Amino acid sequence: MKKIEIFVILFIILIILTNSIEIMNSIRTSFNICFNNLFPSLIPFMLLSNILLEFNFVNDISNILGKFINKVFKVNKNATFAFIMSILSGTPSNAKYLNDLLKKDLINISDVQKCLNFCHFTNPIFILGTVGFIYLHDKKLGIIVLISHYLSSLIIGLFNKKNNMYINNSIKANNNKKNFIKLINESIYSTANTLLLILGIITCFLCFTCLINKIFNIPNDYKFLYGLIELTQGLNFLTNSNLSIITKTIVTSFLVSFGGFSIHAQVFSILDNKKIRYLPYFLSRVLSGIIASLLSFMILNLLY
Repeated sequence: MKKIEIFVILFIILIILTNSIEIMNSIRTSFNICFNNLFPSLIPFMLLSNILLEFNFVNDISNILGKFINKVFKVNKNATFAFIMSILSGTPSNAKYLNDLLKKDLINISDVQKCLNFCHFTNPIFILGTVGFIYLHDKKLGIIVLISHYLSSLIIGLFNKKNNMYINNSIKANNNKKNFIKLINESIYSTANTLLLILGIITCFLCFTCLINKIFNIPNDYKFLYGLIELTQGLNFLTNSNLSIITKTIVTSFLVSFGGFSIHAQVFSILDNKKIRYLPYFLSRVLSGIIASLLSFMILNLLY
């Protein structure tokens, strides 16, 4: 092990020991976020996706909407499954759906790269419930954020370049279906591993933002910038700021569409594929955040 790596590890241990109370509070917060808000909305869809994949639901949904998805977003029609499931359950589960399709050779790397750019949908229950009621204290504002966020992602998808290399457009029927009990067990195992990975990443990023907040004396009205690192932390600071409700809604739209580096890390950790590039994904998130902010601004001007 290099000396610099030893130094970094010792430094991290020192930081943890000298800030043990803050670290413990951050860990409790991450567990609270995951077990009370995130996991209940992700678990049903993650379990269901494995079962649907085994029973050729990809083929069924592709036959219905595949041509439309292929023509509009210029991706393999089999990506329709990931698109629909992502809208229903949100990110980072979109990465799991894409990864499952990629492992089964139903889509290729190019399709995954494109889908990442526009299949980034924050869970609608989280936006309408947590963002609308808890952070913005207004259901209508939650709806505005939801509309702006979803439209911005779809707009990003319209700019995908055409790719002529499509694979497995016709899916062979799976005649060797697994025992249903075995399939359930595999689904639970796969889902549990993914959820533990998400929990670990959220915990690390929350601890990181907590330490930054302690070291740097950032004014309260600008602490929402922590949302660029961890979304919920930034939204929590934003709701306690003195900014106007209009400004809060516009900033929320940007943060939700950008996602935060914590979500970015979750997505790429789940995919675990070195051929998938981060830069196009990052740029699409920035652009999506800007578009969502502008859409929110226009909608708010019309309504208020």
